[in-house]
Formats: sequence, structure tokens, C-alpha cells
Amino acid sequence: MIVEKNDVVALRLAEARGWFPTDGEVAAVGLKPAEYAERLRRLCSLGIVRGFKTTLVVPPLLGGDWVWAAVLASAKRDLGLANALAAKLPFVSEIVLNTSLPEKVGPNVALLFYSRDFEKEAEFIRNAPGIEYHEVYRLAEYSFPVALPLSKDEKGLVRHLVEHPESGIVEVGSEMGRDPTWVRAKLDRLLWSETNRTGVLRVLPEVNWAPVENFGHFHFLVETGHRPDQLGRLVSEAGLSVVFGGKTYQNRYVQVEADVWGIGKLLDTVTFLDQIAGVRVAAVLWNREVVINDKWVSGLV
Repeated sequence: MIVEKNDVVALRLAEARGWFPTDGEVAAVGLKPAEYAERLRRLCSLGIVRGFKTTLVVPPLLGGDWVWAAVLASAKRDLGLANALAAKLPFVSEIVLNTSLPEKVGPNVALLFYSRDFEKEAEFIRNAPGIEYHEVYRLAEYSFPVALPLSKDEKGLVRHLVEHPESGIVEVGSEMGRDPTWVRAKLDRLLWSETNRTGVLRVLPEVNWAPVENFGHFHFLVETGHRPDQLGRLVSEAGLSVVFGGKTYQNRYVQVEADVWGIGKLLDTVTFLDQIAGVRVAAVLWNREVVINDKWVSGLV
């Protein structure tokens, strides 16, 4: 199955803004609003996007002290491990399934989750059945002295999107008896974004890259003596960026990531990295699937 560059442009925007980017945000990535929606519908019909799910950003929603954390792990049954962890950890939001080449050099499963008791949950992960190797990272810490107050109408809007995550602004307004301007204003307050860190709502696509033949998202595990900031500058010209703040996996590998178009570009990227003095590519991770875990969400709304 072949995807076009604007398909991926639309999907990357959907990962940040769901169905609700502003017209300005859509224009900024080179699309028109009607094309943006049509691209997403096409990806859904092809099964590349399996659907959208609404999840919650719990630190501002509930208030208090929180850690945003990641688990990177290797397991024979990657999805089985992910489901077992998601069943026990209260606020797992995203599950990423990877394929490592060579096998077992890199993690084949990653989870992103919110934690109120990071040390206790890290200990639980350490003893999870079926886990062969794992690392748990603190990605960010949040402190909200009080929970974000939501009005009755805002709570109703959140519940509607939890139950109907693929609704657009017009559909939401029609169902709630509100005009689109009201819905847009409420979404601007409630949706989390890089510029609205007190947002409590995200509508995210579940992605299955397996059928796609000409594109993939890859992490390159590199051995290097460069500091993360130095490495970031060295790889930026090729469109790569350092992930997890340059934290090393197995105390050895730094991960850099990129969207890659075609096998030739993948091989060129490995060659580019290997030719940087002080850098050696040890493994390549292919991002195979992204699952949004919303099983806990309805209990909060």
C-alpha cells in the first residue's frame, strides 16, 4: 500500500490536534481544511488509521503532583506485555509496538503513562511477567495545586468526545444543541497542545503502519561519545532528532528518529549516521503500530 506525503502531513497534524486543528494550523502544513479531513478519512478507509480515541491529560484534570513516564521493554509477546501493563497501571495512554533489526537489540514495546507514584509503578513494571528487559524513564514532571474546574457544559463536551471521538465540530454542536463557534471556543480551552499545557483532552489516531510499503517511522540506535545536544546538531541536517532527551538505552544506545520514505532513504540514513565521526548505528527500530489505551478514560468523566 502506497501513501502520499500529504497523507503523512495530515496524520502528523492529527496526532497533535485530532480532528480539531484551526484553519491556520492546517494552512501552516500546506493543506486546506477540506483536504485535511479527506486525507484522514482516506487513511481510515485504508486501515492505516484504525480510528480515533479520546484520552485525558490527567495532571491538570485531577490536580496534584504527577510524572509523565515511558517504559521501553523487550518481550516475546509484545502486545501481551503491553496489555498486562495497561491493565495494572492506572493511566497508560499510548502503546507503541516496534520491530527491531537486529532482533532484541532495541525495545519492541513502549508505553507512555501518567503516574502519581512513579517508584511504586516502576517496581511493578520491573516484576511484570513476560518482560525480558525494560527501562522506565521520567519524561516530565507536573504539579497542579488545584484541578482545572470544568463547567457542566464542558464536562458534557468531554463525555461526548469520549463516546464519539470521530465527531467533527459541526456534529458535536448539532448533538449538543450548540453552534460551532461555542464548540470551537470550548475546544480551544480543553484541548491539550504545546501552547495549551493546561488542556485536559486529546483525540488521537490509532495507527497501523504494517500495510504501508513506501514509508516508515524509524528510530536508529546509535553508539556515540557525543553529548545529546551535540548529536542533535550533527543529525539535524538529515531531518533526524534525538529522542527521550538523549537518555541511553541499556546504558549504551542513544535513539534518533526520522520519518523515512523508501528503502533507499532508509539505507542512506544509516550510511549518513555511520559516516559521522564518533557515531555507529547498532540497530534500527521500525514503528509498526500505535495503540491508544482509553479503557480508564470513561471512569473519569
